[in-house]
Amino acid sequence: MQTATAVRQTTARARKRVSEKEILRHEFLTIAEVAILLRVSERTVYNLIYQGTLRATKVTSRVTIIPKDDFCNMIKINEYNRTTGSSRQQGKEDKPLSLPVAKTVKKAAEQEAPKPRRPRSKPKSELKPSTDYKQSVKDTFIDSSELTEPVYTMEEICKKYSYTYGRFYNLRMRYSIPCVKMDGHKCFPRKAVDEAMASEVERLGKDLSEDWYSCFDLMKKYGIGKTQVRRFAMTHGVRMKKMYNRRMYYLKADWDEARKKAEDGSTSTKKGRG
Repeated sequence: MQTATAVRQTTARARKRVSEKEILRHEFLTIAEVAILLRVSERTVYNLIYQGTLRATKVTSRVTIIPKDDFCNMIKINEYNRTTGSSRQQGKEDKPLSLPVAKTVKKAAEQEAPKPRRPRSKPKSELKPSTDYKQSVKDTFIDSSELTEPVYTMEEICKKYSYTYGRFYNLRMRYSIPCVKMDGHKCFPRKAVDEAMASEVERLGKDLSEDWYSCFDLMKKYGIGKTQVRRFAMTHGVRMKKMYNRRMYYLKADWDEARKKAEDGSTSTKKGRG
């Protein structure tokens, strides 16, 4: 006695042996026969029926038949025609858009439309006249044959006068210090640099070291911190002023007098290092 699996396998082999010509002799086709003709699975045939592409008649809960004429008409009606991009686009344009989609398309078109150009406003900062010292240093370069006196290199100037490259560049522009290129280095006449430095000190006021202490001077002299220097000056009324580079300076006369009083009145106050 054959098992159910063996029966199904025998039936499947028998179906495969059935030719397409024999199937087309029937006026009514089954789901399995249509699947053989189309070379697809039976589930695909059911999907065609559910989609309305293929007409079928359900005789019983287990028997569904398809007229051969309806099957042939489906093949003829759904004939494949190659469509180009322009024709597909034309079909999309003919189809009316829903209201939300139409609003979105209109908004996108407005954004893509070229906006009117605004009149160009004048620059906020006007160009400086050529007489301004910050305009350029291009006219300060000279030939090495024109220079016979000793020179400084950029590194030597910054080390001697505690300058940065940017700060010296501004000084060079202000006083038009000549520059000459030697062995790949920018060099400047010593006399011109020294005179410019002296003029800069005079421009900023008299030499601060004569009447004023810097914060670093007090920290080094008394061995205290920056906060202690400022606190002592504010407590004892030492006059202060903030000069270029945002450095704080303390009047020597006020500081020495306040320090002397503090040392006489308290043994914990540090005395200056000799």
